[in-house]
Amino acid sequence: MKFQELLKQKLKSARYFCEAIIVKFGLWIFFAMRPQLASNVAAALSKFIGKKLPVHKLAYENLSKAMPKLSEVEKQKILDDMWDNLGRIVGEFPHISNCPIDQMGNLVELSGESLKNIEAIKKSGQGGIIFSGHIGNWEVGPKIFSDRGLKIKTVYRPLNNPYVEQMTASIRDTDLIEKNASGSRKIIEMIKSRGFVIIMADQKVSEGEPVQFFHDLAITATSMARIALKYDALLIPARSIRVGKDFKFRVEVEKPLAFEKTSNLNSDVLRLTREINSKLEEWIKEYPSQWFWVHNRWKK
Repeated sequence: MKFQELLKQKLKSARYFCEAIIVKFGLWIFFAMRPQLASNVAAALSKFIGKKLPVHKLAYENLSKAMPKLSEVEKQKILDDMWDNLGRIVGEFPHISNCPIDQMGNLVELSGESLKNIEAIKKSGQGGIIFSGHIGNWEVGPKIFSDRGLKIKTVYRPLNNPYVEQMTASIRDTDLIEKNASGSRKIIEMIKSRGFVIIMADQKVSEGEPVQFFHDLAITATSMARIALKYDALLIPARSIRVGKDFKFRVEVEKPLAFEKTSNLNSDVLRLTREINSKLEEWIKEYPSQWFWVHNRWKK
């Protein structure tokens, strides 16, 4: 191995190690606080630091392209509240991770309609995919579904920093499936066993198809639609919304998407994937300040 490559690897490892120390200290500090205080402090820090970061410009550009009719005042208010929400997610993470599943009901409300839909899903005898997005605080979803009696696993992309990844994954009280070839097999196995997987459907992927998302095409994973069509799996929209600035949330579970299968599978997949994107658009337009605008979703 060349000296330059070895040095680069050593420097990266050292940076990851330093980042892990900072994260561990931050998690310890936030967990030592009361949940609401941790949420408030992290929100204040995020608003102060976030708007000084390069990604704030990206967030502004994304918001401007997706919702061009907003005034400048509305855009700034949405981005301020976005940083507030992202900070709160960080401050709340150790508290949600350490909250027993049977106590999640103290933090999360479910409407009568959502409860009705969950019961119908359980009675269907089918497995499926619960798709959501980075809206509100997405960490509360898995435990709420487990508390309601569903067999749940969450599909996720491991963090680049292996030390931080090991740290955060170890404190999550939920079953995880990594996004990779092995993970795809586990998703199918889970569905066949009448279980459910939670997938964030709003992330940019390296492999996918260009599908309309707001006013532009975005590379979008088509695997959810393909699996749902191939295995007759339920495709369930669900989201977690923050209620005010409190350490309280509302999880909304909708009826499974209705879809048809024709002789043209590829056309069916693209049509269903577009429907998933449309549902995400609907949610984001309703609560734009609770979405992850800093994500480079439309990168070509």
